[in-house]
Amino acid sequence: MHKVQVRHLHHSCFLVEVNNTAFIFDYYKDENPKKQNTENPVFAPENLKDKDKIYVFASHKHHDHFNPVIFSWQKVLPQAQYFLSHDISSYDISKKLKHFNIDQIHYISPHREYDFGDLVIRAFKSTDEGVAFLVDYEGLVLYHAGDLHWWHWFGEPDEWNKNMEAQFKNEVSLIKEYSIDIAFLPADPRQEKAELWGMIYFLENVNVKTAYPMHFWDDHSILVRIKEEAKNHPVLNKVVIP
Repeated sequence: MHKVQVRHLHHSCFLVEVNNTAFIFDYYKDENPKKQNTENPVFAPENLKDKDKIYVFASHKHHDHFNPVIFSWQKVLPQAQYFLSHDISSYDISKKLKHFNIDQIHYISPHREYDFGDLVIRAFKSTDEGVAFLVDYEGLVLYHAGDLHWWHWFGEPDEWNKNMEAQFKNEVSLIKEYSIDIAFLPADPRQEKAELWGMIYFLENVNVKTAYPMHFWDDHSILVRIKEEAKNHPVLNKVVIP
């Protein structure tokens, strides 16, 4: 039985601790600790130094999903392994960090499966940039969508939105063959009435035990609306409000 603890750090970033292993997804907001509220402290990599394994994921190169500061963690977390979307590979780490062990970096492309022993990663194509991660760790399945989402924008042409919907639903059709223990799914208030379409569709079509919302920036009002919409869409009762 796995002992699992999930912590939402910011935006689309989560720290998941599974027994003595840690997973960090889409870290980007590296802030000055002096500016942090003591009740919500900045993420401190050194707090994970006693973990046996540390897996760091970046779903794509957008600034709100990836920060090169993650590579500096290797100084205090030499056991860290990095799984980066293929679109980040142009970043020249060797010039930035002379002593970085690049053997601990693994580039991930969509529609491929990667077997690292006790860790199996399946990647899906984002409807924006990069990939979504389906991670199977000793039977515990985590899904981080990155920017794989139903990006319906009311200012875009109907043809664009229909194409986006088709792409999203096609990827979900590939994911639905897997059962997921914990899913991290976008819920972006900027989409107005469409803000929960992607989350609802995903939960209605994929076997998910528990889900967490993400990509809501600093607009926490959407968390209230998720609870309200659960009356009309019971699948939203699977969503944990951070």
